[in-house]
Amino acid sequence: MTADSAILDGKVAIVGIGHTEYRKRGELAHRGTYSLACEAIANACADAGISPSSIDGYSGYAYEAVEPLRIAAAFGAPKLGYAGMVWGGGGGGVLGAVVNASMALVCGYADYVVIYRSLTMSQATGRFGQLEVEKALTGDLSEDLTFSGPYGLLSPAQVFALNARRHMHRYGTTIDQLGEIAVNARRMAATNPDARFREPLTLQQHHDSRMIADPLRLLDCCMESDGAAAVVLTRTDRAADLAQSPVYVRSSAMGADFRYSSRLSVSDDDFASAAQTSLAEQLFARAAIRPDDIDVALLYDHFTPMVLMSLEDFGFCAKGEGGPFVADGQIGLTGTLPLNPHGGHLAEVYLHGMNHILEATRQLRGTAVNQVPSADLALVGGAGGVNPTTGCVLSR
Repeated sequence: MTADSAILDGKVAIVGIGHTEYRKRGELAHRGTYSLACEAIANACADAGISPSSIDGYSGYAYEAVEPLRIAAAFGAPKLGYAGMVWGGGGGGVLGAVVNASMALVCGYADYVVIYRSLTMSQATGRFGQLEVEKALTGDLSEDLTFSGPYGLLSPAQVFALNARRHMHRYGTTIDQLGEIAVNARRMAATNPDARFREPLTLQQHHDSRMIADPLRLLDCCMESDGAAAVVLTRTDRAADLAQSPVYVRSSAMGADFRYSSRLSVSDDDFASAAQTSLAEQLFARAAIRPDDIDVALLYDHFTPMVLMSLEDFGFCAKGEGGPFVADGQIGLTGTLPLNPHGGHLAEVYLHGMNHILEATRQLRGTAVNQVPSADLALVGGAGGVNPTTGCVLSR
């Protein structure tokens, strides 16, 4: 066990979870992100059995529209001891917030820290891909798109289509194997009353969905959504007196590899998954476990091929064997590694990884709709193909 593991392992616990309703992009825009964030946090506090005014720390995603001070004022908190935000896409911010929250609690800056994410996407705000197109038209491109943007490589789907095609070329990954991840998400969501997409999906329906960026089809892509979710964390010495059985943070990690800011300088060997493997090594070493100790995996499913590559990066199968692993049914509830039993971003809701933390907590409490029997360890992983990225291992 490493030194940083000794600092955090088992000393911090998730004690409350909450969320709003999940709706289609734009359908909750009239409520606004502030109202949604407050509702999710209030629900998480009610779950924990504490007053929202007890929250004296906030940790979240740097692109969150709602500032912690506004929330603290809304709940009448007598003090605010900590407020921190994390940058990075693909769950890098939301899961990185677990790292910040844990450190703030262990160091005594706060007694109760909330991690939250609130999203609404009205027609006025535009879609994620459209925003990059608008920037391209005005010449306002980010550094990593300076070279590729003028040639039309702008939307997330276009970018990750390159990762997918590279993996297919190197390892023979097939469209059927990508489709199985989408089919599994719908299969899981079918019994989840909170999920946006509960209709069954066949491989043929996946194949028939319209092409977005070859080889990615519509059903390979997560949906843009409105909603909010929150979790309450505290030190374990306080957790025993609260309403729920604590779920412990066994380990967490956050970081990026050399030259992470530019996809153009990543080596061919690492390009497919952006070298997420080093993060996985940190996570498992800090928790003193191996990948095969994990009972349920909650992996950031922004695009189906990146989920497949994350399974490889985290060591659940060898490099290049992600396709056969999912095709053999290993990610189903009865498989060796149940994956995203809530339906994930592909079927439940897209909330930058927040709903994955909530589902991991439910699994370890034993209260999930699609409960994995005797789940003791859960991995929550950030997005493959994105740097910086993050992850955490939770335990009952």
